[in-house]
Amino acid sequence: MRPALFRLLTVFVCFVSCFGRADELRNLVSQRFPRTEGVEIVCWAAPQGSEGFLSQIVVVQTANDGSARVVWQSSLEPAYSPRIRFVEEIMVSGVPIALVERQNGAATSQLDIIGKVSGRFQRILKIDGFQFDVAHLDGSKLPFIVAHTQGNILDIPVIYRWNGSQFVDDSASHPESYRELLIEDEEKIPSDSSGVVLVNLAKIAVLSGNRAEAKRILAEALSKERANGNAANKETLRRIAEALQDLGRSPR
Repeated sequence: MRPALFRLLTVFVCFVSCFGRADELRNLVSQRFPRTEGVEIVCWAAPQGSEGFLSQIVVVQTANDGSARVVWQSSLEPAYSPRIRFVEEIMVSGVPIALVERQNGAATSQLDIIGKVSGRFQRILKIDGFQFDVAHLDGSKLPFIVAHTQGNILDIPVIYRWNGSQFVDDSASHPESYRELLIEDEEKIPSDSSGVVLVNLAKIAVLSGNRAEAKRILAEALSKERANGNAANKETLRRIAEALQDLGRSPR
């Protein structure tokens, strides 16, 4: 039996033993870790009635004799439509990190970063968002992970950098990226945009280094919302007030 087929059958048997329904297994994807021998990452999702989908990530190690064992597995989580890719430029313990992206809502997804740390496979980080990019920024040698966090409201991407042992939020180090985004967003958003959209636009302005523009945007948002009188949205007013308060603090 071919090793790849054997590994998939191993996961299949584990699933059936846990859930008892072979016909329920769907969205099974599998990829071999590059630059490794016999290490596969597998992700499946299966419907669970009214609870929606459940999903799990499994790392399988195959020995020379063809036997396979699970070396790491995640807990069951509500997610579906898994995709696997690798970032071969970022190696941990000689193994490239794996990115497993799964949907957990109509406009929301999660990204699990799986790698080998201190000799053991594990989840390095979990990021929530709706879309995730791997990009080289500012001529960097290593790529960054860009998490787009808003699917329905103006997006404020979060930029993660690998520091040699973990991913850290590095958004504040890339003002030029946010300057370009600020220009694009100011051109495309309608003049009657809601206060929440303008609050997000102000946050982008802060990340771009233009705090004066952020203050102008928030002042406009506050004026628009107050013009609604008794119909003004209290939650929107609260968000604007918090953003203005944050803006009043000294930049880090």
